[in-house]
Amino acid sequence: MDVTIIGAGNVGTVLGRQFVRSGHRIGQVWSRNSAHAAGLAAELGAENVESIALLDKNADLYLVAVTDDALADVASQLSLGSNLVVHTAGSVLKQVLQATSSSYGVLWPMKMIRRNMKELGPVTIVVDGNTPAVTDRIAALAAGFSTTVTRADDDLRLKLHMLAAVTSNFPNHLYRLAADYCEQEKIDFSLLYPIIEDTATRIRSAHPATVQAGPAYRRDLQTLEKHEQLLRQYPKLAELYEVISRNIMQG
Repeated sequence: MDVTIIGAGNVGTVLGRQFVRSGHRIGQVWSRNSAHAAGLAAELGAENVESIALLDKNADLYLVAVTDDALADVASQLSLGSNLVVHTAGSVLKQVLQATSSSYGVLWPMKMIRRNMKELGPVTIVVDGNTPAVTDRIAALAAGFSTTVTRADDDLRLKLHMLAAVTSNFPNHLYRLAADYCEQEKIDFSLLYPIIEDTATRIRSAHPATVQAGPAYRRDLQTLEKHEQLLRQYPKLAELYEVISRNIMQG
């Protein structure tokens, strides 16, 4: 399959590598950031296109991997007939591509992606298309990247996007605050890896409600007070500790 990549940020870069690993050919790369486009095109053996108007109209797939707020503007500059066009956003309607092609949809990897990743790794890929046949094509393509591919319309995809923030971005923010605390208090953050990994592993086979533990779950007010005293000099972590502990106690 000949693929054109539009956008050379985190997602476009990593998906571009994944396409090549899966045996596809990257024909052209365009990005608003010309340096990123040039670098990615050189890495993938593709042509670096300096103007979106100069994109070849004969690719089998156009992957639009730009920021959510840039999607509408970029889509308005594309006219690709019946060629397959997909965007990679979790929270943007597929109809943003409606005027771009008669075959359009979404291929959203539900994962925090950074350009230094050599491959996607384990990931749920959420797909959708403007017709069942288009959805089938996108799902088949995604199956080459992951064993976990699910179909979701715009409404369900937006809910999954929200849940991805709750289950991934929110815990990671807590990890960041905990790591900052460890740095200030001269504690080795890696000592927490086993408990972090154990919790993540256990909820694969048990409902999170049955895995919950800790002083808030036990309504151990004395221990909660001790913890809160330790956090007096760390207001961000203290605020979240109090709010989440109260929420846990409420059941």
